[in-house]
Amino acid sequence: MRLNQSALCSLVSRQVKSLSSIYYDLPGGGQHDFETMEEALVREVLEETGYHVRVLRFVALAEEINDYMLQDPAMEAYREYAHRAVHIFLAELTGERREKPTEADFQQEESLWVPVREADGLMFFPVQINGRISELIREGIPRYLGCRRWDSDVWS
Repeated sequence: MRLNQSALCSLVSRQVKSLSSIYYDLPGGGQHDFETMEEALVREVLEETGYHVRVLRFVALAEEINDYMLQDPAMEAYREYAHRAVHIFLAELTGERREKPTEADFQQEESLWVPVREADGLMFFPVQINGRISELIREGIPRYLGCRRWDSDVWS
């Protein structure tokens, strides 16, 4: 499959950690019991953005381990987020109709379409995709992007 890079856009979620701290994430979330990853992606994109998509292919896997969460008793309720495996897929819209999003992600402010080359200049979590979105799409070979460990909730 040959993709026209100049016509590609990334659907991203603009996230706000604080008034001065904005980052981007790809739509997605948890997988339900007996749900394939592709089914989870389609459902999560619809819930968070209102768009209907279909999966084209798997692109990459990145991990984050938030060690600081283990030291903070207030984070005990969010322990499932201490280790996050992010499966990244290439998908396409299946129609023009957009529904009202039903479940915003934590810290999600809005969903927006960004040209892929512009997305390369945004700060993403997981950080392993920063500056690499167009490369990952162009390569066409799934990649393991490694693991980033966070020992504090201060971003560097």
